[in-house]
Amino acid sequence: MIFGLTYGQVFPIVSNIANLGNAYLPDLFNINHWLLIAFLALLSAYLFYILNKTGEPRADRMKG
Repeated sequence: MIFGLTYGQVFPIVSNIANLGNAYLPDLFNINHWLLIAFLALLSAYLFYILNKTGEPRADRMKG
């Protein structure tokens, strides 16, 4: 019901934001694509490192 009532006001705003055409992240941020690739690779490696460290069980919670 809320979607139907607000559609007329919200849709034009969302449509203007989404209608960027063929836009790529390096173009949007005006940076070299290799710099973006390196940043995302480092960010992914860091997140995997954090997940690996937080996923290890603590010694006081291990059974046996």
